[in-house]
Amino acid sequence: MPRVGGHLPDDYGLSLTVLVPTASEANPVDTGDVLVFTNTGAYHAGPAAAGDAVQLIAKHPVSDPFTPLGVHAFGYSRVSKVKFTGTAPTIGASVEADGTGAVRTAAAANGTRVLYVDAAGGFCEVAFP
Repeated sequence: MPRVGGHLPDDYGLSLTVLVPTASEANPVDTGDVLVFTNTGAYHAGPAAAGDAVQLIAKHPVSDPFTPLGVHAFGYSRVSKVKFTGTAPTIGASVEADGTGAVRTAAAANGTRVLYVDAAGGFCEVAFP
């Protein structure tokens, strides 16, 4: 009888492309490395420290900060482009509904995470649980 479960093909789950500003020849990111989001810029990631929750796993190696890195994302189900009102949210902030069909920066973390902000365009890209 075939085994059920195990590793799923790449087209299942949430995948993203990120940049790893700390990646270099001396500090490469290898396939399977565990990473976390960082607040240094849009779609930035870095190596996970001991005790960090697993947020991302590298799909392939990179050895410079400019090469996009494909990752599997965990704890999020979708990334959506949404309008915001008020002050533009910051990278890493949580958002909540503003009551007018857009979002605003949340007062407390709620599981959402801003990954990109276009302040002039009035929108941001948010990872939702």
